[in-house]
Amino acid sequence: MRVGIDARALTGRYTGDRTYWLNLLTAMQAVSKPTDEYFIYSRTPIEEPALPRPPGWTFRPLAASNDRTWTLFAWPRALKSDRIDIGHSQYTLPLRAHCPLITTVHDVSFKLHPEWFPVKHRLLMNLTVPPSMARAVLVITDSEGSRTDILAHYRLAADKVVAILLAAGPRMKREPEEYARAVLKERFRIDGPFILAVGVLQPRKNLPMLLEAFARARKMCPSMPHRLVITGKTGWAADDIEAAASRLALGDSLVMTDYVDDDLLPLLYTAADAVAHPALYEGFGLPPLEAMACGTATLVSDAPVMPEVVKDGAHVLPVSDIGAWAEAIVRVATDMGFRDNLRARALARAKELSWERTAALTYFQYERVLEMHGDRPERTHRK
Repeated sequence: MRVGIDARALTGRYTGDRTYWLNLLTAMQAVSKPTDEYFIYSRTPIEEPALPRPPGWTFRPLAASNDRTWTLFAWPRALKSDRIDIGHSQYTLPLRAHCPLITTVHDVSFKLHPEWFPVKHRLLMNLTVPPSMARAVLVITDSEGSRTDILAHYRLAADKVVAILLAAGPRMKREPEEYARAVLKERFRIDGPFILAVGVLQPRKNLPMLLEAFARARKMCPSMPHRLVITGKTGWAADDIEAAASRLALGDSLVMTDYVDDDLLPLLYTAADAVAHPALYEGFGLPPLEAMACGTATLVSDAPVMPEVVKDGAHVLPVSDIGAWAEAIVRVATDMGFRDNLRARALARAKELSWERTAALTYFQYERVLEMHGDRPERTHRK
């Protein structure tokens, strides 16, 4: 089997799309057959030391003036010239290709909550993703909740959309606490206990509510020494976060680190007394699971998908209940027994999920697609 991967996300910053390919492809090497070949395509060379390059794997940059022409022309040409059996991308597919195509759509928040997106981004997603799902022979998504959303809003056959849960990456493990705190003190001047939030700064992360809850927690427990550390690159509508921080006068009790390299995340998770993830919506939600894999007490919202992902491994709270979040912050910051119990539950749940499992289930779908669509007439040119 020859698989062609649209891996352009591996040449950008660490976002969920990049994390997906990095961990999936790394794990895929253990579940694939020795005779399988993988062609990893990108616009620029992939410089990712954490991604092994075994025999039978070809990394090939394809020149294109922009991402749109890459998708429409460069990638389909390469799929044909390299005699690829199955092409796999995220979200957007070319108009046609000689082989069956799979797309991974992590969620359809652009359809469910258009108010969270800039007009240009929203229009682009609505113009490209639904037709791509229609053209795909298979749509992979991250959770049963996301699968339900896709089937509810688009006319797709139920057996065309499959949910495959993700996992925390192998890098996400607990580090020595003393070392973690020393690095964070040097890099970000973070000293003392803190509550951590991780994710792109955008409306669906619900961070203004978290700031309100944190400010209320400080009033409820003035002796609480904790700071709130928010880590993530700035997305759209991040002004609301800055406005809330200014209005609440959080001062130096709030630390905004901006984007941080992936190797620093385990240190942040390790040093944090708790991770708070009050998202309004997620297709999966990797940060809570990463925190849990590092043995960190985790607070999450009851928004769709989150209870499915964390199960009993985190403390689940009403998504918009500021009072409940404030009480939970105080409790996790001051009650060591509660915190230790959450840490044990977090590790237990995180161990139930792995990228090897994700890769094995994805590979099964590759084989299923090849069996169902591998004899298409336009593929008869293959030797």
